[in-house]
Amino acid sequence: MANNGREVRTFADLEALSQAAAESIVAIARESVQARGRFSIALAGGNTPKRTYELLGERHRDAIDWSRWQVLFGDERFVPKDDKRSNYKMARDALLAGAPIPVDNVHPIPTDTPTVGDAADAYDRTLRHVLADGTQPSAIDLVLLGVGPDGHTASLFPGSPVLAERTQWARAVEAPTMVQPSVPRVTLTLPCLNGARNVLFLVAGNDKRPVVVEILQGGDGARRYPAAMVRAAGRTVWLVEQSAMPPREQNT
Repeated sequence: MANNGREVRTFADLEALSQAAAESIVAIARESVQARGRFSIALAGGNTPKRTYELLGERHRDAIDWSRWQVLFGDERFVPKDDKRSNYKMARDALLAGAPIPVDNVHPIPTDTPTVGDAADAYDRTLRHVLADGTQPSAIDLVLLGVGPDGHTASLFPGSPVLAERTQWARAVEAPTMVQPSVPRVTLTLPCLNGARNVLFLVAGNDKRPVVVEILQGGDGARRYPAAMVRAAGRTVWLVEQSAMPPREQNT
Protein backbone atom coordinates (compact mmCIF):
# COMPACT_ATOMS: atom_id res chain seq x y z
CA MET A 1 0.00 0.00 0.00
CA ALA A 2 1.34 3.45 -0.91
CA ASN A 3 0.67 6.23 1.58
CA ASN A 4 1.75 9.83 1.07
CA GLY A 5 4.76 8.68 -0.90
CA ARG A 6 5.59 5.87 1.49
CA GLU A 7 5.16 2.18 0.93
CA VAL A 8 3.31 0.68 3.91
CA ARG A 9 3.07 -3.04 4.64
CA THR A 10 1.11 -4.47 7.55
CA PHE A 11 1.84 -7.69 9.46
CA ALA A 12 -0.11 -9.80 11.93
CA ASP A 13 2.67 -9.90 14.53
CA LEU A 14 6.28 -9.01 15.21
CA GLU A 15 7.57 -12.37 13.99
CA ALA A 16 6.01 -11.90 10.55
CA LEU A 17 7.26 -8.31 10.41
CA SER A 18 10.76 -9.43 11.38
CA GLN A 19 10.81 -12.13 8.71
CA ALA A 20 9.81 -9.62 6.05
CA ALA A 21 12.40 -7.13 7.30
CA ALA A 22 15.17 -9.73 7.18
CA GLU A 23 14.18 -10.72 3.64
CA SER A 24 14.17 -7.06 2.57
CA ILE A 25 17.63 -6.51 4.05
CA VAL A 26 19.01 -9.54 2.22
CA ALA A 27 17.51 -8.36 -1.08
CA ILE A 28 18.79 -4.79 -0.73
CA ALA A 29 22.21 -6.07 0.30
CA ARG A 30 22.37 -8.26 -2.80
CA GLU A 31 21.32 -5.36 -5.06
CA SER A 32 23.87 -3.04 -3.47
CA VAL A 33 26.75 -5.49 -3.82
CA GLN A 34 25.87 -6.11 -7.44
CA ALA A 35 25.65 -2.37 -8.18
CA ARG A 36 28.53 -1.00 -6.10
CA GLY A 37 30.49 -3.91 -4.70
CA ARG A 38 29.46 -3.31 -1.10
CA PHE A 39 26.48 -2.83 1.21
CA SER A 40 26.26 -0.14 3.87
CA ILE A 41 23.58 -0.44 6.55
CA ALA A 42 22.76 1.75 9.54
CA LEU A 43 21.27 -0.39 12.30
CA ALA A 44 18.47 0.71 14.62
CA GLY A 45 18.36 0.21 18.36
CA GLY A 46 15.43 -0.58 20.61
CA ASN A 47 13.48 -3.81 21.02
CA THR A 48 11.66 -4.05 17.69
CA PRO A 49 14.61 -4.84 15.36
CA LYS A 50 16.20 -7.43 17.64
CA ARG A 51 14.30 -10.37 16.13
CA THR A 52 15.15 -9.18 12.62
CA TYR A 53 18.84 -9.27 13.52
CA GLU A 54 18.50 -12.76 14.95
CA LEU A 55 16.75 -14.01 11.81
CA LEU A 56 19.52 -12.67 9.57
CA GLY A 57 21.95 -14.97 11.32
CA GLU A 58 19.59 -17.89 11.82
CA ARG A 59 17.92 -18.17 8.40
CA HIS A 60 19.94 -16.08 5.96
CA ARG A 61 23.53 -16.58 7.04
CA ASP A 62 24.55 -18.51 3.92
CA ALA A 63 22.72 -16.14 1.55
CA ILE A 64 24.68 -13.08 2.67
CA ASP A 65 28.11 -11.97 1.51
CA TRP A 66 29.08 -10.63 4.92
CA SER A 67 32.52 -9.54 3.73
CA ARG A 68 30.89 -6.75 1.69
CA TRP A 69 28.90 -5.30 4.61
CA GLN A 70 29.74 -1.93 6.18
CA VAL A 71 27.80 -1.66 9.43
CA LEU A 72 26.90 1.75 10.84
CA PHE A 73 24.47 2.88 13.55
CA GLY A 74 21.57 5.30 13.36
CA ASP A 75 22.01 6.46 16.94
CA GLU A 76 23.61 5.54 20.22
CA ARG A 77 23.24 6.28 23.92
CA PHE A 78 26.38 7.79 25.46
CA VAL A 79 27.05 4.75 27.65
CA PRO A 80 29.81 2.10 27.61
CA LYS A 81 29.58 -0.52 24.86
CA ASP A 82 28.82 -3.28 27.37
CA ASP A 83 26.04 -1.30 29.05
CA LYS A 84 22.59 -2.90 28.72
CA ARG A 85 21.30 0.44 27.35
CA SER A 86 23.77 0.39 24.44
CA ASN A 87 22.36 -0.05 20.94
CA TYR A 88 25.69 -1.52 19.88
CA LYS A 89 25.48 -4.19 22.60
CA MET A 90 22.01 -5.22 21.47
CA ALA A 91 23.12 -5.49 17.84
CA ARG A 92 26.30 -7.30 18.81
CA ASP A 93 24.45 -9.86 20.92
CA ALA A 94 21.67 -10.41 18.35
CA LEU A 95 23.71 -10.37 15.14
CA LEU A 96 27.25 -9.07 14.98
CA ALA A 97 28.91 -11.54 17.37
CA GLY A 98 27.87 -14.46 15.19
CA ALA A 99 28.13 -12.91 11.73
CA PRO A 100 31.43 -13.20 9.82
CA ILE A 101 31.69 -9.47 9.16
CA PRO A 102 35.28 -8.22 9.12
CA VAL A 103 35.92 -6.35 12.35
CA ASP A 104 37.09 -3.28 10.45
CA ASN A 105 33.71 -3.17 8.68
CA VAL A 106 31.74 -2.56 11.88
CA HIS A 107 31.64 1.09 12.93
CA PRO A 108 30.06 1.72 16.34
CA ILE A 109 29.44 5.25 17.49
CA PRO A 110 32.26 5.95 19.97
CA THR A 111 31.19 6.39 23.58
CA ASP A 112 34.62 6.57 25.16
CA THR A 113 35.30 10.15 24.08
CA PRO A 114 35.58 13.00 26.61
CA THR A 115 32.19 14.45 25.61
CA VAL A 116 29.17 13.42 23.58
CA GLY A 117 29.96 16.28 21.21
CA ASP A 118 33.36 14.75 20.54
CA ALA A 119 31.65 11.44 19.80
CA ALA A 120 29.32 13.09 17.28
CA ASP A 121 32.18 14.87 15.53
CA ALA A 122 34.16 11.64 15.34
CA TYR A 123 31.21 9.75 13.90
CA ASP A 124 30.58 12.42 11.30
CA ARG A 125 34.14 11.83 10.09
CA THR A 126 33.64 8.06 10.20
CA LEU A 127 30.49 8.28 8.08
CA ARG A 128 32.18 10.39 5.42
CA HIS A 129 35.18 8.08 5.32
CA VAL A 130 33.21 4.82 5.19
CA LEU A 131 30.76 6.12 2.61
CA ALA A 132 33.36 7.82 0.43
CA ASP A 133 32.91 7.11 -3.27
CA GLY A 134 36.12 8.36 -4.76
CA THR A 135 36.57 11.81 -3.28
CA GLN A 136 32.88 12.45 -2.60
CA PRO A 137 30.72 11.09 0.21
CA SER A 138 27.99 8.74 -0.97
CA ALA A 139 24.71 7.54 0.50
CA ILE A 140 23.94 4.79 2.98
CA ASP A 141 22.37 1.88 1.11
CA LEU A 142 19.87 1.07 3.88
CA VAL A 143 18.88 2.79 7.11
CA LEU A 144 16.76 0.90 9.62
CA LEU A 145 14.59 3.06 11.87
CA GLY A 146 11.95 2.73 14.53
CA VAL A 147 9.31 5.12 15.83
CA GLY A 148 8.71 6.10 19.44
CA PRO A 149 5.26 6.84 20.89
CA ASP A 150 6.26 10.52 20.77
CA GLY A 151 7.13 10.31 17.07
CA HIS A 152 10.89 10.33 17.52
CA THR A 153 13.13 8.27 15.29
CA ALA A 154 16.81 7.45 15.79
CA SER A 155 17.52 10.09 18.49
CA LEU A 156 15.70 12.88 16.69
CA PHE A 157 13.06 14.12 19.13
CA PRO A 158 10.15 16.50 18.57
CA GLY A 159 11.28 20.10 18.91
CA SER A 160 14.98 19.25 19.00
CA PRO A 161 17.33 21.88 17.53
CA VAL A 162 19.14 19.01 15.81
CA LEU A 163 16.19 18.80 13.40
CA ALA A 164 17.42 22.02 11.83
CA GLU A 165 20.86 20.57 11.01
CA ARG A 166 21.69 20.87 7.33
CA THR A 167 25.38 19.96 6.98
CA GLN A 168 26.59 17.55 9.65
CA TRP A 169 25.69 13.89 9.37
CA ALA A 170 25.97 13.14 13.10
CA ARG A 171 25.06 15.38 16.03
CA ALA A 172 25.02 15.19 19.81
CA VAL A 173 21.64 15.17 21.55
CA GLU A 174 21.00 16.22 25.12
CA ALA A 175 19.51 13.63 27.44
CA PRO A 176 15.77 13.48 26.66
CA THR A 177 13.41 14.22 29.55
CA MET A 178 10.34 12.40 28.21
CA VAL A 179 11.96 9.19 26.92
CA GLN A 180 14.03 6.62 28.76
CA PRO A 181 16.88 6.04 29.19
CA SER A 182 17.58 9.69 29.96
CA VAL A 183 21.18 9.82 28.80
CA PRO A 184 22.89 11.96 26.13
CA ARG A 185 22.99 10.47 22.65
CA VAL A 186 24.52 10.72 19.19
CA THR A 187 22.18 10.56 16.21
CA LEU A 188 22.36 10.62 12.47
CA THR A 189 20.75 13.79 11.15
CA LEU A 190 18.00 14.36 8.61
CA PRO A 191 20.46 15.21 5.79
CA CYS A 192 22.11 11.83 6.30
CA LEU A 193 18.88 9.86 6.71
CA ASN A 194 17.12 11.52 3.80
CA GLY A 195 20.10 10.95 1.55
CA ALA A 196 19.83 7.18 1.98
CA ARG A 197 19.04 4.89 -0.92
CA ASN A 198 16.56 2.98 1.24
CA VAL A 199 14.90 3.58 4.60
CA LEU A 200 13.04 0.78 6.34
CA PHE A 201 10.88 1.62 9.35
CA LEU A 202 10.09 -1.27 11.71
CA VAL A 203 7.11 -0.39 13.91
CA ALA A 204 5.34 -2.60 16.44
CA GLY A 205 3.11 -2.09 19.47
CA ASN A 206 -0.25 -0.44 20.08
CA ASP A 207 1.42 2.39 21.99
CA LYS A 208 2.68 3.58 18.59
CA ARG A 209 -0.78 3.67 16.99
CA PRO A 210 -1.71 7.32 17.66
CA VAL A 211 1.48 8.68 16.14
CA VAL A 212 1.45 6.18 13.26
CA VAL A 213 -2.11 7.24 12.43
CA GLU A 214 -1.09 10.90 12.22
CA ILE A 215 2.08 10.26 10.24
CA LEU A 216 0.48 7.99 7.67
CA GLN A 217 -2.53 10.26 7.24
CA GLY A 218 -0.20 13.22 6.69
CA GLY A 219 -1.32 16.80 6.98
CA ASP A 220 -0.15 19.59 9.24
CA GLY A 221 -0.35 17.52 12.42
CA ALA A 222 2.22 15.00 11.22
CA ARG A 223 4.86 17.62 10.58
CA ARG A 224 5.84 17.90 14.22
CA TYR A 225 7.02 14.29 14.30
CA PRO A 226 10.65 13.62 13.32
CA ALA A 227 9.67 10.22 11.90
CA ALA A 228 7.43 12.02 9.39
CA MET A 229 10.38 14.14 8.26
CA VAL A 230 12.32 11.13 7.01
CA ARG A 231 11.92 10.51 3.30
CA ALA A 232 14.77 8.64 1.66
CA ALA A 233 16.20 9.84 -1.61
CA GLY A 234 15.35 6.34 -2.84
CA ARG A 235 12.63 4.22 -1.18
CA THR A 236 10.93 4.66 2.19
CA VAL A 237 9.09 1.57 3.39
CA TRP A 238 7.13 1.18 6.61
CA LEU A 239 6.71 -2.35 7.97
CA VAL A 240 4.03 -2.07 10.64
CA GLU A 241 2.68 -4.66 13.04
CA GLN A 242 -1.12 -4.50 12.89
CA SER A 243 -1.68 -3.30 16.45
CA ALA A 244 0.15 -0.08 15.51
CA MET A 245 -2.04 0.58 12.48
CA PRO A 246 -5.28 2.53 12.18
CA PRO A 247 -8.12 0.02 12.67
CA ARG A 248 -9.47 0.37 9.13
CA GLU A 249 -6.04 -0.39 7.67
CA GLN A 250 -5.33 -3.53 9.69
CA ASN A 251 -5.06 -6.85 7.88
CA THR A 252 -4.47 -5.15 4.53
